[in-house]
Amino acid sequence: MTFSAPASIALVRLSALGDLFLLLPAVQTLCEQLPQTRLTWLIERRFLPVARHLADRVELYPVDGPKTLAEYRRIRRDFSGRRFDVLLAMQAKLRSNLLYPLIHAERKIGFDARRARDGHRCFVSEQIPAADEHLADGFLAFVRQLGITGQSTHWAPPLTDAAQAWRHALLGDEPYLVINPSASKAERDWPLARLRELVLRLPETGWQGRVVVTGGNPQQSAELAGLSPGGLSLAGKTDLPQLFALLAGARLLISPDSGPVHIASAYEVPVIGLYAVARLALSGPWQQGAYSIDVWPQAVRELLGRDPATADWHLRVHDSRAMALITVDQVLAQLRRVLADVG
Repeated sequence: MTFSAPASIALVRLSALGDLFLLLPAVQTLCEQLPQTRLTWLIERRFLPVARHLADRVELYPVDGPKTLAEYRRIRRDFSGRRFDVLLAMQAKLRSNLLYPLIHAERKIGFDARRARDGHRCFVSEQIPAADEHLADGFLAFVRQLGITGQSTHWAPPLTDAAQAWRHALLGDEPYLVINPSASKAERDWPLARLRELVLRLPETGWQGRVVVTGGNPQQSAELAGLSPGGLSLAGKTDLPQLFALLAGARLLISPDSGPVHIASAYEVPVIGLYAVARLALSGPWQQGAYSIDVWPQAVRELLGRDPATADWHLRVHDSRAMALITVDQVLAQLRRVLADVG
């Protein structure tokens, strides 16, 4: 496609936290490759810390949900007199799809038919090519649709001084690993009994640092932290900048498919991701999945009775037994690999 720099671009991606981190390479690429283009990002207000470092280059338009008709009316009013060359419709959920008619643009680029949902194709004029690719590469496909071939190599949000001071006051210079026990959906959680066993058996790997547990049920997180000498539970006790600093300073993260996986990866922290519901190559640590565990093929075979080699790229295993296919020994083996590789 012939490249022609648009004068203005609006992009819509409201959530979720992990997806916004996966979107940052695409947004940073737009900033670097289109220095004269006016960029406007509609983003959920609660996730503004993910993109606040771009505020001198990108107009960040905060959206509350949208959860109410009043919010849609506000957005319609604010954008009624504005015209964009391009709208990047980078979310295919109903609440986002209903925003696209409120934004006037010559080109409205959305997802291909397989990734489009809730009538998404009715609200866009062109689609990115269909492909079996990681979520982050799917976002970069929007950039390619504009004719841009380059790609940013730095996209992690800078850590705030306040958040780094908070982390240092809490943990000093001690090495620590982070366990994030919960995902946004319970079907992606690793069984609590396995997490307990993992914490108790950590010394087998040679790990000598502290264990920090974040996310999930505060009571369960406190229980897990209490199984390790000096263990610390921060579930429900961090804001987003503090969470970024906490993960950025960790020696490694152990987590199911969730936002912290992509936050830690952005800061180049080794991640032992636990994957069974969706395939690792779709939603695992982008370009850094070497230490993660992927039993999705086994789950497809044993729980769905299907051949993973021919299964749809986006197929999810919605079965509470899927995550139980991951064993504690598998996680300990990957932890030993991390320690051997990076100390």
